[in-house]
Amino acid sequence: MENAPSTIKNADILLVVAPPFFVKMPHIGVGYLESFLAAKGFKAQVYDLSLKLHNNAKEDLKRFWRVDCVNSYFQSEIAEIIFKSFKKEIERFVDDVLAVPTGVIGFSVNMISIYLANRIAKMIKLEDPYRLIVFGGPGAFYSHPRDQIKPSFADVYVVGEGEVTLVEILTAHKNNQDIPDIPGVLLAEDLGKRQPLLPPNIQDLDDIPFPTFTGFDLKEYNQGEEYKPLPILLSRGCIRRCAYCIDYMMWPKFRARSARHVMDEIRYQAEHNGARAFEVIDLTCNGNLKQLSQLCDLIIDSGLDFTWVSYAIIRKDMSFELLQKMKKARCDTLIYGVENGSDRVLKLMNKGYTANDASEVIRNTHKAGIRTNINIIVGFPGETEEDFQQTIKFIQDNKDYINEVTNISGCTLFPTADIGRNRGKYGVFWDEDSDPMLFYDANGLDREERNKRVARLVEIVNNLKLTKSIVNKPSLNPEVEQLMDLLEGEDEKPK
Repeated sequence: MENAPSTIKNADILLVVAPPFFVKMPHIGVGYLESFLAAKGFKAQVYDLSLKLHNNAKEDLKRFWRVDCVNSYFQSEIAEIIFKSFKKEIERFVDDVLAVPTGVIGFSVNMISIYLANRIAKMIKLEDPYRLIVFGGPGAFYSHPRDQIKPSFADVYVVGEGEVTLVEILTAHKNNQDIPDIPGVLLAEDLGKRQPLLPPNIQDLDDIPFPTFTGFDLKEYNQGEEYKPLPILLSRGCIRRCAYCIDYMMWPKFRARSARHVMDEIRYQAEHNGARAFEVIDLTCNGNLKQLSQLCDLIIDSGLDFTWVSYAIIRKDMSFELLQKMKKARCDTLIYGVENGSDRVLKLMNKGYTANDASEVIRNTHKAGIRTNINIIVGFPGETEEDFQQTIKFIQDNKDYINEVTNISGCTLFPTADIGRNRGKYGVFWDEDSDPMLFYDANGLDREERNKRVARLVEIVNNLKLTKSIVNKPSLNPEVEQLMDLLEGEDEKPK
């Protein structure tokens, strides 16, 4: 990458995927922005910096792109390690950005990459303070860690659905006007001082052009693998409000696209991008069962040859007949966020179903011929040893119907989740000057005990010969201090 010619061209905005972000598929949020801006007359160029750094990284550094890495290192430490490890490549990227007159640089950031994006923004601002730098995405949406970025070298944060808000910002910039004070806009000078209002929801998702991924180099994703899925959204938001979850907050109202609009996208991606696999990245694909059934009918009638996988929620009203139709419509895998086998804990989590409900759905999914995976969370505030044993029994009783325990996690406290905002209700204790991973509950259940339960459950899953994908132990990795010491001697100056 260091010696490659620059691919950055002049545009109205450069959309940058800040590292680390998943490299299996292109960034669907940036894909939506690219298509929406084009429809409004703005030229956007996409630059997936996360992909470029990952694909040129040594194997030992690629682990910082793994999902479970966030639970072994502080978020800011991951960003710092990536920054120091790829300093020359990042400096080259900044030089390439400054070599073209594009006036607006937009970074899509998550709760790790926001730290690194701020370092890059600083490098740009030191050379050209007139570039307008915009942060958007989950890292800009949630007050934690957004408010910890001090000083911020972004000029403005887009909070919430970004399509319409970004058009307003670009229009103002093009006309040499001040950034508009509208819902969805938070100026850096207001960080920590006020909470921005969310922009109005886009009511009809069919009004948004679907991503064409024109600006992405699709062959570079999931490097070295024949499996090249494309992401797709059926809906925005979730019909559930789980106590530990923060994802639904970005889309507080659940909205589903029409089945016909989704089918048009599938057909486009198959014909123009050669897509033979899709990963539905909704919070749940079965939030609207009528839409899901209609989509399956359209897929079956299309005759297109592809597979798809998705996350799903446990729903008692999800019939076996619908699952059979999903299988016929080429659904390969469903990943259910079961999370626990104790009815008491499921109620605390506000899951809306019982362990028996989950068992029935899992067994029906397996019977329909769909690969059936589950996620499990242990150590939720208030979980007792008896509750934990019920989760073990749930997995043992359903082992013949589960293909994979995709994610085994110790409960993580997100300060903006319900358990973070209503700590008295859940008996949660946490020093706000420390990392949220260090929380404990009224029964004394702390990080150490959560880790022990994760380890115990991993051993049981292994003994049952069930495969597992991700193990999240919310502990700090002892290698951090040693690795940071090795990198500390490097020059940190931008130029």
